[in-house]
Amino acid sequence: MKLCILWHMHQPFYKDLLTGRYLMPWVRLHGTKDYYDMAAILDKFPDIKQTFNLVPSLLEQIEEYGRGEAVEDHLELSRKTADTLSDTDKHTILAEFFKANYETMIEPVRRYNELYKSRNNDISDFTKQDWLDLQVLSNLAWIDPIFKDDKPIKHLLKKQEKYTEDDKELLFKFQQKLMGKIIPLYKKMAVKGQIELSVSPYFHPILPLLCDTEIARQSVPLISLPDNRFTHPEDAAEQIATAIEYFKIKFGYKPKGMWPSEGSVSEQIIPILVDAGIEWIATDEEILALSLSRGIRRSGDNRIIKTGELYQPYKMTIKDKSLSIFFRDHVLSDLIGFVYSHMEPEAAVDDFIGKLENIDKNFRANHDHEPVVCIALDGENVWEYFPDDGHAFLETLYTRLSEHPSIKTMTFSEAIKTTEQMCSLGKLHPGSWINHDFGIWIGHPEDNKAWDLLYDARQALENKIKSPDKAISKESLDLAKKEIFIAEGSDWCWWFGDEHSSPDNDRFDRLYRAHLMNVYTILELDIPPELFKPIRTDYIRAHLTEPIDFIKPKLDGKITHFYEWANAGFFDCQKAGSTMHKADRKLSAIYYGYGKRGEVFLRVDPTFGTDIKHMIVKFQFTKPEGFEIICKNGCVSSNQKTNFINCRIGSILELGFHIKDIGGEMSSLKVKVFDGENEIERWPVVDTIPIRPDLSDSQFWMV
Repeated sequence: MKLCILWHMHQPFYKDLLTGRYLMPWVRLHGTKDYYDMAAILDKFPDIKQTFNLVPSLLEQIEEYGRGEAVEDHLELSRKTADTLSDTDKHTILAEFFKANYETMIEPVRRYNELYKSRNNDISDFTKQDWLDLQVLSNLAWIDPIFKDDKPIKHLLKKQEKYTEDDKELLFKFQQKLMGKIIPLYKKMAVKGQIELSVSPYFHPILPLLCDTEIARQSVPLISLPDNRFTHPEDAAEQIATAIEYFKIKFGYKPKGMWPSEGSVSEQIIPILVDAGIEWIATDEEILALSLSRGIRRSGDNRIIKTGELYQPYKMTIKDKSLSIFFRDHVLSDLIGFVYSHMEPEAAVDDFIGKLENIDKNFRANHDHEPVVCIALDGENVWEYFPDDGHAFLETLYTRLSEHPSIKTMTFSEAIKTTEQMCSLGKLHPGSWINHDFGIWIGHPEDNKAWDLLYDARQALENKIKSPDKAISKESLDLAKKEIFIAEGSDWCWWFGDEHSSPDNDRFDRLYRAHLMNVYTILELDIPPELFKPIRTDYIRAHLTEPIDFIKPKLDGKITHFYEWANAGFFDCQKAGSTMHKADRKLSAIYYGYGKRGEVFLRVDPTFGTDIKHMIVKFQFTKPEGFEIICKNGCVSSNQKTNFINCRIGSILELGFHIKDIGGEMSSLKVKVFDGENEIERWPVVDTIPIRPDLSDSQFWMV
């Protein structure tokens, strides 16, 4: 078996070109935690071949950090001496310095966890030493375990607390030095032949939508599109060409392969890619299934799996221009990305290897050649959810693959060279790696507004180019075009719409509009008023309807009468979301309401086909602090000694209790779903659902 694994390395372009400041610190933090070690760990396993897809806009930011030129609030607040922090600085630090996965990055560090639990205290409760420790630990948490024996990091880890300003300076010198080592390491590993480097278009745009936003109708015929049709295939071509040129400058040669941003493809982009010198691309299995008129896996039709059609590269020819295409195994890729972090490394690797062996066995029963299995996924964000940054999993996986008698890892270019004859692909379905369409990036009113604002700015630039203004220099026109290209990136519309949310939504919104504002400023034009208004709506209010009257449901675990919960509050899990795929979600809705005598009622509905009786559902309340209600195997309990909860679990989960039984005070809750000890889902992803059982009849009337 030929096993081709692609790690996609990407972050949005966080820098505002006019202010020179980075709005968020994630390139730096992921740089010290993920980018270096993902290549360095392979030194222990010389027989393991990998492909790393590097986005030029990420590399550009890494370089600036390596030179010590990048400026951002998180870094400045970290470096500021603790005794000079203003009250505003302190509030910002408490809001920003705990943005890390709690279970793997905060909780295991005693002092960091101690500060985390105090984060809601008044700032006057924190000592100078508290601020100093938080400045160090919030950055140290993002240093990869591979550096635990390096002198400065070993010293800081051993110390654990009571850090000094000198300790802090050691850490930031290490950070900068490490950022400068990332690109040289990838170059060294590529020269050695152990890895192949591929590329994405420069600022990570959705190429098919750049060519023509109307392409979205081919995947979703009834989709609502922006008012203005965006058609700039020349932008797609330039984003590809500049990416290849940048790559050549950094690595000394042109890349052969490309992961199109978000695995997004269409037939229209094939000639553009071939003309640029790209020989292969990779995308998702669902694109192949629909291109071959087969059913996708989630529909229950596994024909491309059963027949082995998925496990081979294809040749696509458009206008006499041919390109090789790999289609990733969606399930295997997602197991690494979303599931194996919740399992012991040995068990996870056993599962992965077992699935590969089954693929090999089934494939060889119908073919006289070996299968080519393609795995492609995010190479950075996933490790935040693994203990020890995924080292135990990766080392176990690489050890087993190195020793395996019939699985051989190779790069994508090697797989092409060793494939004697490729199947021809007659049609390429337009879509991305998510839901085989472009719905994440276009179709929602927020997405469409973003595209219309981009269209207007692009037209303003085009008008200046066509009608030269002597006051506007070529350098200014080039800078304005760069801002347009940044705004064409996929990251902004990822956060617009209902599908995904994060604590940084407002910042992504502001930065997107800032890039477009900069276009008008550079071109010496008035900034349109609509660019001063947020595109994104409030997350909670976009998905939450609060109760409108008292309710008195019969708690029997089924929908007895629709009107029982008609006046209840409602949180829509189907429309709300995170980076989680909708197809993977277990819950569809959460209802909550109040009785006239102080009762609180909660209801949870599973998604279609999900049996809630065999799930572990936890209701976690902010008040009383730490209070939980746990529903497991049809039984209910809490982490306090109580017997007041009435709960029934059938097709739905319903429960009720009286507010006085838990101290008479309650403010908000989250609902979490667990598989054993592992959390697999939480709602809301951002914020909490407000619980206000003290509402009177008159307050309901006002609502």
